Amino acid sequence: MVELKKYKEEFFNALNSYNLDKNQWNFTASLDFCLNERKDLEDLHKTLVTILFNDYPVGFFVLDKGEDKYKLTENSEAILLRSLSINPEYQGKGIGKQSMRLVKEFIKENIPQINEIFLSVNLKNKNAYYTYIKAGYVDENKIVFGLKGPLNVLIMIIS
Repeated sequence: MVELKKYKEEFFNALNSYNLDKNQWNFTASLDFCLNERKDLEDLHKTLVTILFNDYPVGFFVLDKGEDKYKLTENSEAILLRSLSINPEYQGKGIGKQSMRLVKEFIKENIPQINEIFLSVNLKNKNAYYTYIKAGYVDENKIVFGLKGPLNVLIMIIS
């Protein structure tokens, strides 16, 4: 069973111990980077979310209400989903897709003022793109440019 929970320090070892391949590292951030470089836990605009599979932490992502979302939307009640990462041992099992479907309910329960989820995915990252599409995100047919090239903008409406 897949669940989403706010990050707790007890999840650190499981989430910091796996290694993504070089290609995947091009498109995401490590837990260490999110905690120590970007200081996501200290930022009141950000929520670090843990993906649990059968009660074991297998991945994480960040929900960001800060200014970066305005690169994708003008909606002040939108949130940016970023830095999704899943332990390679658990990839290919539908955990990513299921967790991306669960985000709506997580937001309704924890950040109820939010009405849209935005994210950007590198055009070269086809696996992630199709995972998001299968989970119900919609391609805005909008391209923005990031540090590592062009990005598709995807959205999910929270009703």
